[in-house]
Formats: sequence, C-alpha cells, structure tokens
Amino acid sequence: MTKKKRVIRELIWFFSTITGGIVLSLMFYDIINVDIDLAVMTAGVVATLIAVYVIRITLWVFKKNM
Repeated sequence: MTKKKRVIRELIWFFSTITGGIVLSLMFYDIINVDIDLAVMTAGVVATLIAVYVIRITLWVFKKNM
C-alpha cells in the first residue's frame, strides 16, 4: 500500500470516528438527560477516538504476533 493510500485511509478512519463519536454522544446524552454543550460534546468525541484507536492498536498487535 502506498503512503498516499495509507494517509487517505487513516483520514477516513479519523473523520468517520469523529462523526460516529458525535452521533453516539448525542444518543447517550439524550438517554441520560445531560445538557449538551461544546465541552461535553468534545469529551464524548475524544473518548470515542481514544477507544477506537486503542482497539485498532490492540488488534494490530495481535495480528503481528500471529
């Protein structure tokens, strides 16, 4: 895979994760009746980004070990 394709793939993952984080945050915050402001939304997106990349790194390590 060329570097350009890898960068494009990572950017797609990144922006898809941000979009998914916003959607999930809005759904969960609505369920638990939290007032939504910029700080709360940012925290939800950051938590989603961290979770997705921890899972991706973990899967990558297991794939390399097998």
